[in-house]
Amino acid sequence: MKRLVLVLALIALTVTAAAAQGRGGRGGGIFAPPSSPSGPIADVVNSIVTAFNNRDAAYFQKVIAPDAVWFDEDGHQLLAIVWLNRLMTATPPRKLSITDLRVGNWDNAGWAGFHYTLEATNQVKGINTMSFRKVGNDWQIVMIHGAVDTLISSH
Repeated sequence: MKRLVLVLALIALTVTAAAAQGRGGRGGGIFAPPSSPSGPIADVVNSIVTAFNNRDAAYFQKVIAPDAVWFDEDGHQLLAIVWLNRLMTATPPRKLSITDLRVGNWDNAGWAGFHYTLEATNQVKGINTMSFRKVGNDWQIVMIHGAVDTLISSH
């Protein structure tokens, strides 16, 4: 009986410690900490938003790799430059805004993720992730995953 009580006490301590770590302790939390995006990828993403809102197609010819693919939430695999050109030339013009930007980069590759709102006559919200490669001194998008949040978007 004493062993059973001891084993139960050890289990209770282990579960309590694990739960405490799960609420923000090292290695136990599931959500990423608040971000402070900076560096070259954050700069590129901010330039992408500006270029989109200015309908600067020439910028996207440079920043999107010719073989870049756009994956959407329905499983479609689209040519990124074709899909982006359709979004930019839509009538009425779309306005893009982003929040919660997170970035990471190495010497010749990087990634970005953010929540977006795309506005025109309706509002579409979702999350977008991009992968980048460095070509010379420039960063190019090589993959985009754009998912619409169908629960909060009004089509």
